[in-house]
Amino acid sequence: MRINAKLEQLDSLKNLRLRAESADGTVTKIAAMQADINRDIDELVDLKAEITRRIRQLSKPEYQTVLELRYLCFMTWEEIIDRMCYTGRHVFRLHKEALEEFESRRSRPP
Repeated sequence: MRINAKLEQLDSLKNLRLRAESADGTVTKIAAMQADINRDIDELVDLKAEITRRIRQLSKPEYQTVLELRYLCFMTWEEIIDRMCYTGRHVFRLHKEALEEFESRRSRPP
């Protein structure tokens, strides 16, 4: 959401540049905003890669799937239930168990 907000700000600056008589300052601001957005995207990609690596270390494929769908694909619970073809109760139990294992692996040394 932060990246999308910055992209909207960037579009606003570009539109302002088109209307501004003196565009030099606006061009500099646009370049700075684009660099900031690129840094945020790089951080997000690195974070998602680390989360993916940690999820793939979980003991059960179902744990991996429920966490990937929820936290990497940003699916709703209804979408996850439909995708996994399990009852809601079973998906919630898998999610709870997956988070417990995820957290226990975090507190253990590699």
